[in-house]
Amino acid sequence: MKRITLIILALLAVACQRQTPAYKVLLDVKTEPYDLLFERYEDVLFGLDTTRFQQELKAIQDHYSVFLGGDLDDAEAVGYLKDFATDPFSLHLYRQVKAAFPDLKRVEPMVEDVLAHFHYYYPEIELPRQAFTCVTGVIVDVPPVQIIDDVLVISLDWYLDGDAVYDQIGMPQYMVVRTNVATLAKDVAECLYATYLAEWRKQGQIVEEMVFYGRRDFFVEAMCPTMPDSVLLGYAARQWQWAVENEGAAWADIVGSRRLYDASLDAHMMLFGDGPFTQAYSNDAPARLGEFFGLNILRAYVSNNGYDLPTLMRRKDLQELFQDSGYKPKK
Repeated sequence: MKRITLIILALLAVACQRQTPAYKVLLDVKTEPYDLLFERYEDVLFGLDTTRFQQELKAIQDHYSVFLGGDLDDAEAVGYLKDFATDPFSLHLYRQVKAAFPDLKRVEPMVEDVLAHFHYYYPEIELPRQAFTCVTGVIVDVPPVQIIDDVLVISLDWYLDGDAVYDQIGMPQYMVVRTNVATLAKDVAECLYATYLAEWRKQGQIVEEMVFYGRRDFFVEAMCPTMPDSVLLGYAARQWQWAVENEGAAWADIVGSRRLYDASLDAHMMLFGDGPFTQAYSNDAPARLGEFFGLNILRAYVSNNGYDLPTLMRRKDLQELFQDSGYKPKK
């Protein structure tokens, strides 16, 4: 009886291994802890005495130079900061942030884990050791996570989990789904990629764009290997499901309509432009399907070839990488 039990357990273990994609196994690395010092600038800014605002700003300027690097003898600059710190909407955002994040117990380990993964792959790159959280007013054109003067800056008002405040400022629903705290890890990883690894390139054919964006998304996955697929691409769960279920048909259309080697702006916008859906396929089809295919091309490449992440990130021959991937979506 004992032997039968052991055989069953062994078979279950083999079955679990078969169900785990090869690329996921390769991403299961052991990292060393990464210690990051966090401070909450939003508490400091909104706690200043507005009757002595200029003097209090000057008292903290050296420590918070990332935010206060300007001329604090300039009345206009000080007035702008005071207007922001006393604006009802800014104060409302601050209260919402404090309610959602009374402490940073959810934030700190998530961010430190991303940096630990990056340090595992790129030990030679000096990463920030200081992080400031803040409230910036949910400015769409400003990334929610930035590295400024070797300091990691995190705008917590971007992660209020679909709060009504996003409707108030007119944020589209396809962006609102990205306002949960799980997205923070992705944003940190994308910030690291943009700061240390990304290189400018001229827009190319669709297949090259797929591999280019897919490589970035695969990098994010390497930094956050347990992240759900829908969060990784900024989709709602139902959108990711549509993409999975229609992968073969959509790919066949792209290949059959000769879009794969199209370099036109129209083709690029159709497959990489952000929005609520890809109208060419369905109102249920997510936007940026080119990224979806690119991620799967990179996953196929790594599953079939193995990989060294820094080498993979440096590769210039994007079409050759596609050919080497052996990517064949299910029909």
